[in-house]
Amino acid sequence: MLRWFVLILLVLTLGWKVAVRPDNSHELEKKETDAQSKIAEFLVRQHFAILVSERTTDTPPMIRATGGLCRMLVIKSSYDGSDHDRIMHGYASATDTVFVVFGGRIYAEQPTFLTASDELWARFRRQLGLKAEATPVLVVIAAKGCEAERLPWHQLSDQKSASAGAAGGLPFSATGLWPRTGGASMLESKK
Repeated sequence: MLRWFVLILLVLTLGWKVAVRPDNSHELEKKETDAQSKIAEFLVRQHFAILVSERTTDTPPMIRATGGLCRMLVIKSSYDGSDHDRIMHGYASATDTVFVVFGGRIYAEQPTFLTASDELWARFRRQLGLKAEATPVLVVIAAKGCEAERLPWHQLSDQKSASAGAAGGLPFSATGLWPRTGGASMLESKK
């Protein structure tokens, strides 16, 4: 009896591993681009001119948005908050307003328990063969007086699908990177 149980268990576990295949890198890259496009489209609807960065090994995905005197960076953060110090020291200054947007809600600090739980739950559902994406964690660094917290960030969580991407025809889109310069904020204009 025990042999049959072990044999059935072995067949089920091996069959499960064969049936469930992990996402390939192309699919993950497309999902990342789609998520960044949703954010860019949201900012354009809020009347911001945007500049979308390309992801590199040194920089997280980010979007620079400018509207009138308001300047902000929207940076996709890791689900576990492991890049918090790098983002804060690399892109924000003491005069900037910094907050986190997760699931359409604004937080003063990253709700790590919520973001990590969401990532793990999405990963588990993907392993079951379901299409599941973790909710992006966005760090927003805005110039003082910008009142970026008042933007309708909940609309990002309300969107069900992305239409045309940021690099695919939005009126203010471009690509580029913004290296940190000196001790000034990334949001300050060069004079």
